[in-house]
Amino acid sequence: MTKHKVFSKKAKTNLTHLYLNDKNMTKINNIYPTKNILVLYLHNNQLSKIEKLSAFTHLTHLYLQWNNLRKIENLDSLKNLKQLYLGYNKITRLENLGNLKKLEQLHIERQQLDGAVRFDFDPECLCALANHLKVLNIKKLKLANVDALEPLWKLEILLASENNFKSTDDITPVISALYSLRVLDLQGCSAQRDVHYREKVTAAAGHKLLLLDGKMISQSTRNFIKNFQTVKLEKQRRASEKPKTADTGTNSKSSFESVSERSNGTIGGFVDPFSAVLPHKFPGNSLFQVSTRRPACTRVLRKPVKSPLLTKTMSANFCDEMAFRTSELHPATTVVMLQGKEIKAGTPVFKDKLRAHRKIQSLPTIDH
Repeated sequence: MTKHKVFSKKAKTNLTHLYLNDKNMTKINNIYPTKNILVLYLHNNQLSKIEKLSAFTHLTHLYLQWNNLRKIENLDSLKNLKQLYLGYNKITRLENLGNLKKLEQLHIERQQLDGAVRFDFDPECLCALANHLKVLNIKKLKLANVDALEPLWKLEILLASENNFKSTDDITPVISALYSLRVLDLQGCSAQRDVHYREKVTAAAGHKLLLLDGKMISQSTRNFIKNFQTVKLEKQRRASEKPKTADTGTNSKSSFESVSERSNGTIGGFVDPFSAVLPHKFPGNSLFQVSTRRPACTRVLRKPVKSPLLTKTMSANFCDEMAFRTSELHPATTVVMLQGKEIKAGTPVFKDKLRAHRKIQSLPTIDH
């Protein structure tokens, strides 16, 4: 008997997990507290109030989901609590958790709210949790925005699926303030239908976000977002640098009026020296008349032909033509060139024969 008593005492002192779930309990009572109990399971009961837990000072995990709880209370003595599960109850406000200085995970998802009742956050409570809270589960709480979560700068995992976020604008301002965010779940929200939803959320969250809606963020997506932001900033910079042209009407002068002033020789009180030299103004049909017509397009010159055979033939034709013209001016000293060769001087050459020779010499020749 003594051995059995010793064993039972050791069992009580070494007890770390206490399972009181699925017992149809309506109140928390008759629980023998020990210093070694670290995990307490009270889920799936009929509890309507949190009470009589002040003796469990060493408790690190507390499971209270699937009950009828309506308020968070009487948890200030649990100084070592790290994980608190309050999902599937009837709680309408997150409060009274400011004294839990070691709380890292808070699960308060899927509260069974009546009608138009909305879930609310206590700002003081969130500010108190900002320095240590890392995981927050707020699934299906009918939230329209998450502006109240902005103080949670150490938050790493945010589970906010199945809420009433209509667009990415309801999410991105707060997400950009959550510097440590690595996992974000927004599945089942209307914001997912926005154009470039994934790119916008990733850009707002920064480089630390690793998982979005259960999918890893690839490096190619990050590079695309980075380049897109760079181009966008460059466009904004160029738009701001463009000079602003104001249409004042009377003060601003058209280009036609300025050109006409230059033609008259007066530009803002300045006398053109060239206008003083000229004795009279140009007539209306002068080449110097100012016209509003568009200037004619300049003719684009073609590149010279660099074929050696064609260049040789063209040079021979040019020499024959020049020789023929000189023969008409100076018949006594006539020198006729045929195919680039000189023939007898003073010999009359008929034009028909010369044309025939020109036709023959216009054909390409092959030098042996």
